[in-house]
Amino acid sequence: MGSPNDRCGTCAWHLEDGDWLTCLFAAPPGEQPIRVGDGPACAHYEPPPDCLDCGACCREAFDSVPVDGDAQDRLPAELVVVHDDGWVDLARVPSPTGCGTRCAALRGDGETAPYTCVVYTLRPDTCRDVKVGSEGCLMARRRVGLAAWGPGWTPSGPGITS
Repeated sequence: MGSPNDRCGTCAWHLEDGDWLTCLFAAPPGEQPIRVGDGPACAHYEPPPDCLDCGACCREAFDSVPVDGDAQDRLPAELVVVHDDGWVDLARVPSPTGCGTRCAALRGDGETAPYTCVVYTLRPDTCRDVKVGSEGCLMARRRVGLAAWGPGWTPSGPGITS
């Protein structure tokens, strides 16, 4: 069990499914979230994420952020990379952690300065799709070590072993 002060249903992993509370952590990828009751939090409880402290989706969690035509027209040219094969994505810069890359539009470190996006209002649809607490958000948090791996999940993806 988790802290007696925390409740199931207030966790980053909870999802309201009609009249039911469900738990994203407890369900393997591709399966329906498991229905839970309104009781004490389990040992996997984690508070809902705060983007300014996290920034996982823009950090080392993903290697590429596709940019569609509309976003390509909106974004500053220095943030858009057009590859020889026609693939268009956001520019990446070396991560300050020394581990991979992060989006060139990301500022801050989450400790001395909050994570912020310098093109937030212009960001591509791929970025807009990663909402706080969504499966993409939680996957990014897992990949950078901010969240636990649920059943069936690995750093390489759902059910994939390397």
